Amino acid sequence: MDEKLLWMWLSLHYGAGTSIYQKLFNHFGSLDAIYDSDDADADLIVWLTPSLKNKLLDKNLSHAEEVLRWCDDHDVDVITPNSPEYPESLRLIDDYPAVLYCKGRLPDFSKSLCISVVGTRTMTVEGQRNAYELGYGLAKGGAIVVSGMAKGIDCTAQKGALYAGGTSVAVLGSGIDVCYPKENFALWTKLMNVGAVITEYPPHTPPNGSNFPVRNRIISALSPATVVVECDLNSGALITARKARKQGKMLFAYPGSVHEFRNAGTNQLLRDGAILTTGAIDVLEQFLDKYADIINLSASKEKPVINKFKKVASNYDTASFYNDNKKNEQSEVEEKKESFDKSQLTPDQLAIYDGMEFDRTYTVDDILQIGSNTNEIASLLMMLQLAGAIENVPGGYYIKK
Repeated sequence: MDEKLLWMWLSLHYGAGTSIYQKLFNHFGSLDAIYDSDDADADLIVWLTPSLKNKLLDKNLSHAEEVLRWCDDHDVDVITPNSPEYPESLRLIDDYPAVLYCKGRLPDFSKSLCISVVGTRTMTVEGQRNAYELGYGLAKGGAIVVSGMAKGIDCTAQKGALYAGGTSVAVLGSGIDVCYPKENFALWTKLMNVGAVITEYPPHTPPNGSNFPVRNRIISALSPATVVVECDLNSGALITARKARKQGKMLFAYPGSVHEFRNAGTNQLLRDGAILTTGAIDVLEQFLDKYADIINLSASKEKPVINKFKKVASNYDTASFYNDNKKNEQSEVEEKKESFDKSQLTPDQLAIYDGMEFDRTYTVDDILQIGSNTNEIASLLMMLQLAGAIENVPGGYYIKK
């Protein structure tokens, strides 16, 4: 019987993030034997619960055939562990995905240097800059950036890689046809043309919160190293970091101020043994011996220039980056302070403005914590934008102007 169909049957029965595929293979030895098993065979497996047994004995292939037809109609590649393009690094983990849905062109993971980059969704401006320059530098230096296309650090690093002329692989926590978050539609589309978008979830699967911790093991497994740019102690990026360590991968982290909660996770990783990094070259240097023919350290030192930063921010829906170095950033902040007349603000508006900092992004909830009235927040934010005091940037964030 067609192996792809049988892998699809298994994956639709047992779902994502499970080691049951490996266990079934260890017991039966082949896909055909798994499919041909009967009630007596299942009774011999002591760890098989009644629910798992019922799924094994359900031999209906109609759903699998339907999904395969949909993928064929929509030019979605279905990659299974027996496929030559299936990443070898995924075969090495116990909970490997039974099926990968792919749009775009997967790199040859055995010959390419891939680096996973993850971090918080609610990043600071410094975190934005670090993630963008990291993705840019990795791509310039010859590496492929792997991430989750999530808001914040993930998509910012991937945008940096694309702008550098490189490529990137996004691992989704939804179906291949579901762009999440929606504001990353341009990035999602671009990756299908110059990189790849993959997922183990079947088409039409919504981006349920429980999916993302499960998919994180794929992000870490695809690369020999994971870099955490910025995250707090509750960030999903720490799940990826733990997976990377469990998988025997190298783990890097950016240091940050102890007074910024978004650095608490990365600082903890550094305390626990992660390699400190401040840019792409720190990461690439660790792989020179194995990838000497790929890595270009000199090119990785290049920084994006200011006008191109802003152009890419517009093209790929990234929040604005002010400058490419601290000196210019400080000059711009001072210029903004001089050009903005705070006397035009009401006391409530002024309280929000004074409570915000120039070097970070804010959600509505963040601003409410400054002390605003929930019932009036929408009006206050609108008036502050009209006054030129703050800016609403893509991703639902606000920055102080």
